[in-house]
Amino acid sequence: MHILSQLTLPDRYESLERHAGSEIARLLTPPSKGNVESLNSLAHEIKTRREGVLVPLYGPTGTGKTTFAMSASQWSPEHYVATCKYEGELTYDGLVHAVEEFAKALPANNGKIIPINIDHRESNPPSDAELSSIKRFLRTNPAKVPSAIFWPETNRKVADDLSHRYEEISGKSSISLPLVCEGPAREMWQEIAKTTLSLCNGVDHLEELGVDPSDYNPNEFRTLGEFMRKISHEFNQQVIRLRQAQEKPVSIAICFVSESAEPGVLAQLTSPSKYGLLNGRALVAVTAQSEIGKWWAARPGLLTRTIVQLDAHALCLPPAAAASIVRNVSDEMSLFDELKYSRSGPARAVRDFGRTDVGKFVCGNELSRFEARGTPSKDGLAAFQMLGEQGFNLGKDKNLNNYMATVIRLALEDSGVEFERIDSEKKLTFCALIPDNSIFFKEHVQCIEYTWRKGQFLGGNNRSEVAQYILNKLRNYARQLEWTSD
Repeated sequence: MHILSQLTLPDRYESLERHAGSEIARLLTPPSKGNVESLNSLAHEIKTRREGVLVPLYGPTGTGKTTFAMSASQWSPEHYVATCKYEGELTYDGLVHAVEEFAKALPANNGKIIPINIDHRESNPPSDAELSSIKRFLRTNPAKVPSAIFWPETNRKVADDLSHRYEEISGKSSISLPLVCEGPAREMWQEIAKTTLSLCNGVDHLEELGVDPSDYNPNEFRTLGEFMRKISHEFNQQVIRLRQAQEKPVSIAICFVSESAEPGVLAQLTSPSKYGLLNGRALVAVTAQSEIGKWWAARPGLLTRTIVQLDAHALCLPPAAAASIVRNVSDEMSLFDELKYSRSGPARAVRDFGRTDVGKFVCGNELSRFEARGTPSKDGLAAFQMLGEQGFNLGKDKNLNNYMATVIRLALEDSGVEFERIDSEKKLTFCALIPDNSIFFKEHVQCIEYTWRKGQFLGGNNRSEVAQYILNKLRNYARQLEWTSD
């Protein structure tokens, strides 16, 4: 899936949790000092009384009530475990069942309070019967530890009335109810938006696409939610515009084929969270004094746009796999005959190609990290070295690129991946680009640019040369697609 189809800026806790997963802890910003002190006071009250408490939680939409309730263990880890989200019918048995099931995942000797978030009843306060069930549940501690039930509410009168009703039947609380959710300080909102944008997408500096949280004034918004919603809307609109900017979206994968069996320096030039996706800042940093490094350093926004709009990746094709592909899809190869490098047929080429990062990438399999499967063939390495000795210039790489197009076609057919056609060194019909390989899918064209090199080209000594090669390819694509006239 093209990265432009994945980019998003969540503006609510629920969507943030879906996109960030376990990384959400890195996005959480502590609420006000008063709110944290209230959590601690409630914890002391609960432990002293040895029974739970209902906490009406008031705040306008977007204040951060759900984030506050779902993250109590972050704000007061010594007192609370993770929050149980409750969405069922509000009955004593329903609450007991939910908390007992939730407690099964907790340590057997857990002595911390279980927060429960009732996040589906705003402007719909509990009936007398439901409030009675809540009171009974809080007094019985069915999970053998007390619970704190948070009831988020956007209507102040409803929150006040619920607080009054609860305290009439259970007594005064140690804090003033309802608990007013204040959320993070305004001066932190811009940085929260930037961090959210980066972590949820696994790509840094996305603000350079044209929607920068620093350009929005937090004082013009009532709540953090409103602030995030405005930026989210305009960021998502910008992503749509980028997707629509081309007649047919073009992606690029730059494939390094050499004696390097592992990605080597590519690990320093690509995203740590999206395998193989280029990192613009890193590319420029390692070759800052070169002509191409200086050119891109003056155009950081264009570089980010080019990488994102092209879903630009850099990948390694190991020498043994490359030699297997050439040997097994070519009709004859006298060079390999001299080496007595046996030919097993196209099926072997497809197998070996499918095990590589490039093979997984073109077939749509998820890339998470480099994985070398099996023992590299010594014959394959020797065969690749022989290819290198005869040279990759003077048009000799054209045949190699044709062999790659053949194995890609066979691999896609073998994997059942639908595509329209595969071209080798042919001009795209809608722009002046002539990729080494171009795979026409229904929704986009995947271009692959190969660089065939002698020696272990992805070693540390070639870091600047590798970065310059990539940056030159990106500039050529940006020019041919008319994103710049420079």
